[in-house]
Formats: sequence, structure tokens, C-alpha cells
Amino acid sequence: MPYCPKCDMEFVEGITVCTDCGGPLYESEEAAKAAIAEERAKERARELAREKAMYEEYLKSMTAGEEDVEGASGETAEAGQNPDGPADGARDDGSEDGARDADSEEDAPTEEELRALEEEVRRQAQAILPPEPVHVYVDKSQKYDDLKSSATAFLLVGGVLLIVSALCWAGVITIPMAPVSRLIFQGALTVMGVFSLIIFARTNSSAKKLAPQIAEEKAQTRITIDWFIEQYTAEDIDNAIGKKDSLSEEELSLKRFQVIQDLLVTGQDLPDQAYVDALSEEIYSKLFENR
Repeated sequence: MPYCPKCDMEFVEGITVCTDCGGPLYESEEAAKAAIAEERAKERARELAREKAMYEEYLKSMTAGEEDVEGASGETAEAGQNPDGPADGARDDGSEDGARDADSEEDAPTEEELRALEEEVRRQAQAILPPEPVHVYVDKSQKYDDLKSSATAFLLVGGVLLIVSALCWAGVITIPMAPVSRLIFQGALTVMGVFSLIIFARTNSSAKKLAPQIAEEKAQTRITIDWFIEQYTAEDIDNAIGKKDSLSEEELSLKRFQVIQDLLVTGQDLPDQAYVDALSEEIYSKLFENR
């Protein structure tokens, strides 16, 4: 049966779009899970491709810098050559080579400069990449409310359509149409009313199946957040970042959020990235916004 993975709803045959969220339907729940797994694999492949592209760009920039330094050194060496021997004040014991090596070490980029260059390359690469769709996590209580709201709407629509069609069939309401057209119209009203009630039954059934999972999800969320707060403090998150003095407030917040995400994924093995993001936001507010 057609299935919507976002709303966790099944529909009758013939429906191609979810009546709740408006998203496309899959042939079955198994097909939806397979498609989602394939999409996650593609997303991971795209992430690896972006990381590879940024790394290659970084290597090119570093190689270009080294070539410029070597070219400048070569020109300096050619300008200082003396065919009759070493220049005045120069010795053959390699002192000039030692001085040149010392200058090269002073000109070598520091670790902070390399990190800044890497961040700049990453930002430039991300600027030219197409934006990815954002998947927002919707908890089961919100899904339940949405399903109940949709079920109520279909019940009202179906009930009104069936009442009107019954009055038309009974002759209480006379539609000014030709007999054949009137029969077709009344039949369409009846079919739409029955169809709406079928959707109501399916949606209401999905809501009932989802209801027992709400308390379980809330309990799991509370356990996970309590576990994280017990295991890690705000200082632990900042220590994992390293040199945070050079970061702006926005960059520091992003780094903290990323550290929380990584600790959640590695510590709790959470497969749903949207759920991890929702947990990270709540944990971040508990650790840092009340400081």
C-alpha cells in the first residue's frame, strides 16, 4: 500500500501524494526504507566527494605557495652568483645555506595559518556547492497531533458530502441539471464522501498506532539528554574544541554544536541525523545558554 515515511501513514491504492505533509508516497513501507537507506548512502558519498575536493584545493594552494617561494629563492641565488668564487664576506662552510634554511623555516606557515587557510578553502568550497535539503525532526507527539487533525478534517468533509448526497438521492435537494448529469454528480458526491471516510479511518488508525510510541520516545529523549549532561560538561565541550580564542562567537557556537553531535553519535549510536540535531539543540541550550 502507498506509504509516507515522514508521517508514518499508509494510504489506499491510487493516492500518490501524502494528504498530511504533501510529500510523495512510496509503493510500500519496505520500499520507503530501502529508498531512504539509498539516499543516506548517496548523501555520505556526496560528503566524501566534497571533502576530497576541498582537500585537493587545499593541496593546490599549498603547492602554488611553495612554487612561488622556490621561484623567488632561485632568482635570489642567481642574482648573488659570482663566477670567480664566493662573494665578499661569504664562506665555503655552508653558512649561507644555513642562513637560507633558517629564513625558509621562518617563512614556513604556522599551524594557525594552515588552519585558517583550511577553513577558508572549506568556506569557498561550500559556497559553490548546491545547498542540501534540510531535514527537520518531528517528534511523535507532533505527528500524532497532525494525524488526528487530518483525520478530523476528513471525517467532517466525508460526513458533509454523504449527507448532501443522501439528500440529493432522496430528492430533498434538487440540482438543476440534466438527469444523466445529475446522476453523475450525485454519484461523484457519494464516492468522494466514502473516499474521505476511508482516508479518515486509515489516518485515525495510524494515529492510534503512533500513540503508544509517544511516551516511549519522550522517555528515551530524556534518558539520552540526562546521560549526556552526566557524562560531559560545558568545559569538556570547550576543551574538545582546542584553541577557541581565535574563533568568533558564531564559529564557537557551531564548533560546540558539532562536538555535541559527534559525542551523541559515538556514545549512543543514533542513526537519525535529524533526531541527533534536535537532541543537540536541547543539550546546547542546557549547557551554554544558562551560563
